[in-house]
Amino acid sequence: MLYLFIIFLSAFLLFQVQPLIAKLILPLFGGGAAIWTACLLFFQAFLLLGYLYAHVLSKCKSLTTQVSIHSVALLASLLFMPIGLKELVEFDQTAPLSDILKLLVLSIGAPYFLLSSTGPLVQKWLSHVYAAKPDFTPYKLYSLSNIGSLLALVSYPFIFEPLFSLPNQLTYWSAGYIFLVGSLIVFCVQLFKLVSASSNEVYAEKPIGSNISDKDSNDNHQVIGFKLDWLLWLALSAIGVVLLVSITNAMTQNIPPVPFLWILPLSLYLLTFIISFHSPKWYVRWYWYVLFILSSFAGLLMFFIGSQFDILSQVFIYSGILLSACMICHGELVKLNPSTDRLTLFYLNMSLGGFLGSAFVAFVAQRFFTQFLEFPIALVAVFLLLGCCTYLLRNSTVKDNNKSPILIASSCGVFAVMLVVGFVSLNQQFKENTVELSRNFYGILSVKDVEVNGVVERRLIDGTTSHGTQSLNAELADIPMSYYRKDSGVALALQHLFLTPQVNVGLIGLGAGTLATYGRRGDSYTFYELNPNVERMARQYFTYIDNSKANVEVIIGDGRVTLQKELDNGDANAFDVLVVDAFSGDSVPAHLLTVEAFDLYFSHLKASGVLAIHVSNSHLDLTALVKGLAANRDYSALYFKTEATDTEVTQTEWVIVTNNQSFIRNTKVKRLQSEWPNDNELIWTDNYSNLLSVLK
Repeated sequence: MLYLFIIFLSAFLLFQVQPLIAKLILPLFGGGAAIWTACLLFFQAFLLLGYLYAHVLSKCKSLTTQVSIHSVALLASLLFMPIGLKELVEFDQTAPLSDILKLLVLSIGAPYFLLSSTGPLVQKWLSHVYAAKPDFTPYKLYSLSNIGSLLALVSYPFIFEPLFSLPNQLTYWSAGYIFLVGSLIVFCVQLFKLVSASSNEVYAEKPIGSNISDKDSNDNHQVIGFKLDWLLWLALSAIGVVLLVSITNAMTQNIPPVPFLWILPLSLYLLTFIISFHSPKWYVRWYWYVLFILSSFAGLLMFFIGSQFDILSQVFIYSGILLSACMICHGELVKLNPSTDRLTLFYLNMSLGGFLGSAFVAFVAQRFFTQFLEFPIALVAVFLLLGCCTYLLRNSTVKDNNKSPILIASSCGVFAVMLVVGFVSLNQQFKENTVELSRNFYGILSVKDVEVNGVVERRLIDGTTSHGTQSLNAELADIPMSYYRKDSGVALALQHLFLTPQVNVGLIGLGAGTLATYGRRGDSYTFYELNPNVERMARQYFTYIDNSKANVEVIIGDGRVTLQKELDNGDANAFDVLVVDAFSGDSVPAHLLTVEAFDLYFSHLKASGVLAIHVSNSHLDLTALVKGLAANRDYSALYFKTEATDTEVTQTEWVIVTNNQSFIRNTKVKRLQSEWPNDNELIWTDNYSNLLSVLK
């Protein structure tokens, strides 16, 4: 049963490398959620290429030729071991999608391509070899491969990520791939022997289905026709991936896009493949349809008010939506699966659909939608596709527990219309106070005018998190608000320097530019901002930057990457204060909170400098992490928590890291300092970080 081990291990390696390589490239491109979307596009594209290769190779009449070609390709791929990130000379941080794809191709392209082709090739070869065995069902091997994929994903955040550093993970994965290649070569030799023992090496195709009888398969094709079948394969596969990507984006709007929150949606996605392809009995259309009706309208509410739920509630609700929707998409795929003479074509179309779904989000949605409209569009599409499949297969021999297909098909149309009407109505209310909506690679930004206590405030919102507030009352316009208000931790750090002439301040993260208000004539304020849309909106809709008395400069690019380049060029900035306020949704990106990041910060700070880190967060407790990183380098860490008031509705938390005794002993600083929420201390490095350790 060597082929069972090969299918399992190839799928395991195929999916374990996904969170591993994505985590490696996160720091290079700012740590945003869109990095994972770009990675998924690469994974879907190379899965498609692997399936295309398997389909074309399987057309060779000689099994010996097929095996020989694949064996040579496998041996050639060993030249790319061990895997690791290949260096690119320069990245375009304003539009990095092409650079991310290029980096992935150079780093893991060849082995990932061959891994993706292994499953369909082995299944195709076995369908020839065991053509005389009517009980052999190659589609069940697809279920086995997805079990391997699921175990790879589940084991990553709970075993591999917490126990092994990133360099060790790369080494172990490469060793596993080399072992797989050896196993495949042995399997190919076994096939050679089988061919040599046969008087005819051209094997007859096996005209039997797997989950439905051959008669059922023929009946289905007579009912709906092959061309429509092909379109449904594409559409069902594409919508499943659109839901996967859009729900992952929704989950990571307010939480760092780390492997755990990539893996959960992808695991559920794979689980639906396992259930659907293992046995048709597990997909009962009527039951999953009822569950999807409920979850789709829950998804409509989550689109507008999801951020008001705690992290566990968000994850639970989004998981229910993804599970029910993908069960319908993949369950209907199984009902449409062909006989094994079209096995590789079926898989090829599934992968093409997956690629088109991922490309739709990465290219079309990001360019033309100013909201995450792909999410409600996908929900409506599930209703329409289910109605179409149910109606077209109403006369087939595939039964659905005697439930009326006409009733399901017609009600799908009704619920689709209800969902559209409900979304349009709620969206009009949601956008009522919106000044502008804008979307690019890094996410969605909006400017909203909100009335608080009779005064209109303008807010810059990234996803669902406010990144700065300014009063539209001219008399109050230059007063810093929200997280940056008077007596907050960062205000104390900046105001402490007022006795010193011409201070030099660095700030990672621009937001609305509120902190520029603290600048005096002769001061220098340098903002490092990843998202170019943030600078445009800060200058266009807010006056903090223009009205600042300091010399204000905005440098576009990831703060850590840019600071490292400056240091490499011999330019240490000698900042008096360095502020880390680079929100990604509702948290600081993980690569800005590591030992190596802190070393870089203090390389740019004066000996008496102050590092101010914004740790306000609804879902994560970052205080223990910052305290541990400070202690690791023998710096003092002071915690400041400023409670919400009637006029300031946001609570703000800052940690100040410094050895500046003048600041530490300052009377006002001592008075406003808060008690640490816990006594824990954590340390992250570039090679090790674990989101689970900071969950509230």
